[in-house]
Amino acid sequence: MNDAVGVRLDQWLWAARFYKSRALAKAAIENGQVLVGGQRAKAARTIKNGDLLHIDKHGEQVYDVTVI
Repeated sequence: MNDAVGVRLDQWLWAARFYKSRALAKAAIENGQVLVGGQRAKAARTIKNGDLLHIDKHGEQVYDVTVI
């Protein structure tokens, strides 16, 4: 991915298969279960190479991911 181009956070979470649908990804983002750089984000936030994501799936699974 080019550094100048990004992808919506909800689309990326769905495409990377962290969630089964964009709607589930969006709900998780709105509930504060997904952080970007340690901060809450909106579903439409553009993420790009190097962004750090913290994904907490109800305490069952917790992921710290660097986007490449």
